[in-house]
Amino acid sequence: MKRIAAIALIVLALCLLGYGAVRNVSAGTASKKIVYSSEVLSEDCFLCGNGMSEDSIPFYWGQENIALISLNTFEMKPIEINRYDIDGQMIEEAIGAVSLGGGASKDGGFSATVLLDYDRGYATGSMEFHDDKTLDIDKAVTFLCAECLNEILPQDIEQCFGVGVISLATKEIHIFEQCVTGFGLGDFYIDCDLKEPSRGSCQMSLFIVYCPIRYEERS
Repeated sequence: MKRIAAIALIVLALCLLGYGAVRNVSAGTASKKIVYSSEVLSEDCFLCGNGMSEDSIPFYWGQENIALISLNTFEMKPIEINRYDIDGQMIEEAIGAVSLGGGASKDGGFSATVLLDYDRGYATGSMEFHDDKTLDIDKAVTFLCAECLNEILPQDIEQCFGVGVISLATKEIHIFEQCVTGFGLGDFYIDCDLKEPSRGSCQMSLFIVYCPIRYEERS
């Protein structure tokens, strides 16, 4: 009996060693940094260059707002929590009303419906992924230079959707991921709750808050 117990312990130890080796190999593989490449020059990049034609440049660039953006098509749907006049100045006064925003992308990649509360500075709603359920690197590289690609894309793109949030003030982009339930982007916080797939569709609830720093840092 003691001999059988000793053999069992040896087998268990060997199994544990083997499992540890497999995990180490996996960890070593995961630790290798992926570097993305693109033939798009920096001056032609849609973010850091002049890749957009003059008639397609969003008039809301520079505004203190965010937008939903498809990395596969670079189409944007602004979430205009902060209102601006035709001269590009922020309207800092109460409106006493709420409105609906969002809409469907032209190519059917994604759609979103959000309720905007201007006076309280938040938006709530949901988004549905269609063709943009997955991130297509071959499409993304046609819009962005290598530097922007490597700054935006995470190492594990299998967890990424083809849609993200872009700061219209800084052009910083954060991609939605399956395992991420919330993140900050500039003066905004985005809470994102992925719902269980239903009838082949993939939905995510959104709660977006405009929350700039309340107090100046003391010198």
